[in-house]
Amino acid sequence: MGSPYYRDMDEPTSPAGAGHHRSRSASRPPMAHAMDYPITLTYEPATIAGSRRTRGSPRSRVHTHSEPRDRSRDRSLERGLYLEDELYGRSARQSPSAMGGYNTGMGPTSDRAYLGDLQHQNTDLQRELGNLKRELELTNQKLGSSMHSIKTFWSPELKKERALRKEESAKYSLINDQLKLLSTENQKQAMLVRQLEEELRLRMRQPNLEMQQQMEAIYAENDHLQREISILRETIKDLECRVETQKQTLIARDESIKKLLEMLQAKGMGKEEERQMFQQMQAMAQKQLSVLIDIENVTASC
Repeated sequence: MGSPYYRDMDEPTSPAGAGHHRSRSASRPPMAHAMDYPITLTYEPATIAGSRRTRGSPRSRVHTHSEPRDRSRDRSLERGLYLEDELYGRSARQSPSAMGGYNTGMGPTSDRAYLGDLQHQNTDLQRELGNLKRELELTNQKLGSSMHSIKTFWSPELKKERALRKEESAKYSLINDQLKLLSTENQKQAMLVRQLEEELRLRMRQPNLEMQQQMEAIYAENDHLQREISILRETIKDLECRVETQKQTLIARDESIKKLLEMLQAKGMGKEEERQMFQQMQAMAQKQLSVLIDIENVTASC
């Protein structure tokens, strides 16, 4: 086959060198499950004086013992060496040197059978590899289609969402800036209010002379105005009394005028004289009425 592994397997082994020969397939442990403990193989070389029974018995050739698995082992290395361990594990499990049925008299036939088994295993592995490649291609195609759908369908929506998020972040930043400005202004206003309150307290505790003088002047003006108001009220009362007396006099004069007119009519005076007397009486009455109106206006203005 071209490899040192198959060259060593094709060469006939002597009884003296059979104990010292260690094949590559037998040196590798079989692939175990991730939850099981790894099985290690230990070999005891057969002596020259050993018989076929000692070489053929599996107890004298292979001793298996389990070691506790190191849980800190890198799982990536275990996955990477899966196929290689599977290959050599199968060869170790199915090799005639590892099994107890090895016959020294049938060396070439057993090697050919072993090579046939290896070829079958190789073909099986190639089939599995082809299947895995197909699955990988299918998954790549699905992934490509999904990525295409994401780019065609989801990318505009994602862009919209990103734009909305940017706008929201900008709005939130503006709102935060405004809140900071308002908080600073509120702090300044609170400081001003406190200062004004302190100034008022100081002024209330220690009133100024100017304020006292102003208050005294205001009180004096108020007293003076109250006095003037009382005087004006008295004058108004006097004027009202005068108006009433003048009204009474006017009424008496009207009655006297009527009596005079009747007397004149009884004596037989002329019409011209009656007209003159009547005009004089009307002029006197109008003067008295104008005087009364002026007095009433003065009282109303006061």
